[in-house]
Amino acid sequence: METGEGRQLLNQYKEADPAWLERLRRELNDAQFRFATSDDEVILGLAGPGSGKTRALVYRAAHLIKCGIPPQQILLLTFTNKAAGEMKERLGNLLGSWPEGIWAGTFHSIGARILRRHAELAGRRSNFTILDEDDSRSIFRQITAALSHALDEEERRLFLKRGLLGRIISRARNSELSIREVMEEEYSFALDYIPLVEKLARLYEQKKEESNAFDFDDLLLRWLELFQEHPAVGEQYQKRFAHVLVDEFQDTNIVQARLVDQFAGAASLCAVGDDAQSIYAFRFAHVGNILSFPEKYPQARVIRMEQNYRSTPEIVALANASITFNRVQLPKKLYSKNPSGEKPLVVGARNAREEASFVLERIGTLCRGGLSLNEIAVLYRSTFLSTELELALVRRGIPYRTFGGVKFLQRSHIKDVLAYLKALHNPADAEAWRRLALLQPGLGPATFDRLWSDLRESGDSLEAAISGKCLPARGKEGWESLCRTLADLRAHAAAAGVSEGGDNKESVAGLIKLIMNCSYDGILRKSYPDQYDERLRGIERLAENAAHYASLGAFLESLALDESLFAGGAALEDAGGDSLTLSTVHSAKGKEWEAVFVIGLNDGVFPSYRAEYEDLDEERRLFYVAVTRAKRYLCLSTYWENNRSYGLQSGGPSLFLKELPQECFTPVLAEEALWGF
Repeated sequence: METGEGRQLLNQYKEADPAWLERLRRELNDAQFRFATSDDEVILGLAGPGSGKTRALVYRAAHLIKCGIPPQQILLLTFTNKAAGEMKERLGNLLGSWPEGIWAGTFHSIGARILRRHAELAGRRSNFTILDEDDSRSIFRQITAALSHALDEEERRLFLKRGLLGRIISRARNSELSIREVMEEEYSFALDYIPLVEKLARLYEQKKEESNAFDFDDLLLRWLELFQEHPAVGEQYQKRFAHVLVDEFQDTNIVQARLVDQFAGAASLCAVGDDAQSIYAFRFAHVGNILSFPEKYPQARVIRMEQNYRSTPEIVALANASITFNRVQLPKKLYSKNPSGEKPLVVGARNAREEASFVLERIGTLCRGGLSLNEIAVLYRSTFLSTELELALVRRGIPYRTFGGVKFLQRSHIKDVLAYLKALHNPADAEAWRRLALLQPGLGPATFDRLWSDLRESGDSLEAAISGKCLPARGKEGWESLCRTLADLRAHAAAAGVSEGGDNKESVAGLIKLIMNCSYDGILRKSYPDQYDERLRGIERLAENAAHYASLGAFLESLALDESLFAGGAALEDAGGDSLTLSTVHSAKGKEWEAVFVIGLNDGVFPSYRAEYEDLDEERRLFYVAVTRAKRYLCLSTYWENNRSYGLQSGGPSLFLKELPQECFTPVLAEEALWGF
């Protein structure tokens, strides 16, 4: 269906069924209604925090379907699988059932879906592995180890210990820059190493190809390349999708914006976002994508959604006052019709310990007033800022949970179990085999490299390994045990149909149970004698999740693309209990609490000392996100004694506090509040 046909159907439906439009008028505000029902070819919903932009996007999709647009002609792009899941649930509830055929998911999941369909054109087989960050770092370590004779100590320190190699390569790929351009722009101290980094990047690509693997960046880059290098494939999807809807457009990087461009013109384009909440430049998000949207698409209709449903008018007023200082932005002004509340507090303390004491005293007051700990959060720019607070919480026995710790899927025992499944699914996955081999006694990296090289040169695969070919002299028993386990797993998978996507949803969970029974339980007991029970519960949880999948490939892909299923930190272990939330501001985006404390608002810390050289606007956007997480109570705190923790020296109250008009807040001295003066 051409875009024009879609627009015609919209007009027809408006005349044919006013009952649906009446429902939309009841359930949406004026701006949301205009967004959901617009006939415009290109639409940008400029939506502030708490304005219901996800709601508006879901109603937009429902309206298209109600107008007769076939669901299979709608592409809905999000940034997290959690967001995609919520949209699917809301859309299903709105329409009475989930519209079969609609494509809804993250950019990366849609990219993986398309690449598996056209894997050979992208230089892979359809069972390719998706590498996580640990896998990529492991490959980099192998590459540099192989070149160790040619690297001096400074080179190894620079690119391994500081972790620069992966970031330079990823930055170049996501920004469509050369390695030379990235290093000239951001790493001028290392320009002499440009040829070395370029060589390492080539070897990294070679390793991925040999392992039939893509990393996260590849899911976008190879998707874009597929459309550009094979126009017939691109045209196939351009004709399929008459309507493309994009959530959180301010978080797109240059490659993602280019992917959206592939559909623009052939399809109706509808995006929602907020430039004031663009805070992921460190992940290569490019705020210019949304700032330039009206210029890039001159025909675009910009609809501002400015009513905030989350916060009190006082909190909204403070947020508005802060963000006005940003130099470049798409102007809007939030307003709230919620009941009035108390003004936000700006607290001055002598030091971090006094700040922590004040915060805990106020949390106690809020809890006595009826709030639960689950309704309260303490946010900060960097994790070290929570140190004093965490010590105080432990001393007082107050339960808390943190966001930003080691993620579930990054824990060593979970990665071990997943390595068995990856080696089974993709026998060419060298990283999975390496991890498994190093679990066996008598097998080290050098032995494995020789073994794997022999297998690769002979063209042998899992079958050859299991049959006993190329066994190393040392570690024979461990290698044979590993191969027997994989043979048993393969037989179980074949019998249950799990590899081909059978309908026995216990089959993937059964593979995990078999891994434990065959060999890994003994490894787990030996490796973690004091943590065995805790880690076993983690593996059991993995198996519980696996029971929802009939296909091993689908299970592995869901984990690679949706780590939010297993959110990190203490929250994983004590979910369900009444506990205070401690979180970085970046991790808090998309969440809300009745009461929010933002601590460590000191120059050099928040804004970061790097903001002198980077974008101060982004730091202010981060502050804006922090304050708009609060519904009814907001407290901003600073201290004036110099802090030299972690090599940083803070210089008194944050610039963002100094910018606030005095009528927006109530000043408090922590000492007076603590001692009742």
